[in-house]
Amino acid sequence: MTLKKRGRIHRGLIVIGSAIPSIGGFARGLWASEGGKKWLAPLVVFLCVTGLVLVLAATVEALAPFIYTIF
Repeated sequence: MTLKKRGRIHRGLIVIGSAIPSIGGFARGLWASEGGKKWLAPLVVFLCVTGLVLVLAATVEALAPFIYTIF
């Protein structure tokens, strides 16, 4: 029995799909905390979205030159 090898795009979509709920939960947790860390929530969301864009650029090779020029 052999395992089916997933394509690069499929693996990237799995990473993005599993990261989106984690980012939302983390931002909600920061926003709801009483320790005065609400100012971190936009920063965390921005950094996570930037990371997801870079993952997308790495998985879809045709988009990489266009996305990398933004950064």
